[in-house]
Amino acid sequence: MPNRPLCFLLLATISGGATAQDEAATKPDRTRVSPNRHEGVIREPHIQYTHVDERRKRRLTLDLYRPAKAEGARPAIVMFYGGGWMNGRPGQLTALAQSLVQRGYVCVVPQYRLSGEKPFPAAVYDCKAAIRWSRKNARRYNIDPKRIATMGGSAGGHLAGFMAASNGVKQFEGEGDHHGVSSDVQAAVVMCGAMNFLEPFIVERLEKAAGTLRSDAVIDFMGGALPGQKTGIYREASPLTHLSKRTPPMLFIDGELDKPGLRYASFWPKLDELKIPYQFIKMPGAPHPFWHRREWFIPTVDATDAFLKKHLR
Repeated sequence: MPNRPLCFLLLATISGGATAQDEAATKPDRTRVSPNRHEGVIREPHIQYTHVDERRKRRLTLDLYRPAKAEGARPAIVMFYGGGWMNGRPGQLTALAQSLVQRGYVCVVPQYRLSGEKPFPAAVYDCKAAIRWSRKNARRYNIDPKRIATMGGSAGGHLAGFMAASNGVKQFEGEGDHHGVSSDVQAAVVMCGAMNFLEPFIVERLEKAAGTLRSDAVIDFMGGALPGQKTGIYREASPLTHLSKRTPPMLFIDGELDKPGLRYASFWPKLDELKIPYQFIKMPGAPHPFWHRREWFIPTVDATDAFLKKHLR
């Protein structure tokens, strides 16, 4: 049978006679989560993981978070930050990485080249290199090389999904370090990430942007190409294009206020066709990006942990 998405809804009941103080207490806490979950977590920042130029002058680094107590090999999560492929930094995911380490994972948060430096597929090459580095250094950091997942939100969600969809696709390995080590992953968590850049609602948005002086993050990621001009690069950059039976189980998490499920309209049927397990979780009342906000932070950690415990056995 096809794998149908599972929707988790968090329900809150407010009594009709609630006081102003009670009502304030039930309002979503949308303050940003602070990266202060240090207990039991070792952070090793700015570890060089790859070179991205032939002269080996341009280097990329990653931040690694691991449990303070080494109790055998742990599953790892390679995490990609968002920012429209044009902004962002590893520190954005510190709080999420710390919390997942406290659940027993090793978390790797790499830099990747942004579109202002180099458009697609440079970021994909870098993300593959980060996975290869994680597997190459598995023994050193108590990582189980057979249990590596990806996770990301927004632009990072696209990259996390791309890594999973392109398992075994050699053209995206790039010129980075540690060739000969597999970049395959065994699960992926996608939060609000585009899986098909040719979805009608995306194309419509890009066509409107093309008629104005303002740019669009997707157009910049494609090196300035528009869907009507160079549809091929939009297909190549879409995880949908590369799906195969090697694609691992995937979890999708969207905010209720952020086009829930629309980004995966053509992706899920293909997963069904390939009989790849997947789940969908809709965070009630959540905007984009919900994973940095207190109201939805722990539910995101819980959902990710439950999914990976099931699929990274």
